[in-house]
Amino acid sequence: MIKENKVSLWLGYFKTQEEFSDYLNISYDEDGNWIESKFQKDFSTGKYDLDGIETAWGTESCTDVQMLLEGFSGDEEIIPQFEKLIAKEELKKYNSIVLIYNYEYSGIDEKNGLKFIGTADVTLED
Repeated sequence: MIKENKVSLWLGYFKTQEEFSDYLNISYDEDGNWIESKFQKDFSTGKYDLDGIETAWGTESCTDVQMLLEGFSGDEEIIPQFEKLIAKEELKKYNSIVLIYNYEYSGIDEKNGLKFIGTADVTLED
């Protein structure tokens, strides 16, 4: 659900960047109606601010939470919080990141290559 000063994190594994992009792709029908992405359907997220999502895909997995999340909005705040939620050995199996800002997710944990990690507090300046 939309909630100020929250960020929800999913990590996953996708073979190609195209596969990852297709999974997240939001489209519209001929009448301009929103068509949910596979991600939105799988996790029942509903609509969220498209400007509030950050994603990344890499060919290599990462073994350090700081390296994984460095450069994302609010990284200094969210890294320590997510370090507590992510076991280092788990990171080896992920190469894809989805962060939705001003959104607090609660629902299923894992589906189609993505795992919901948790939600952190973040203060972003406009």
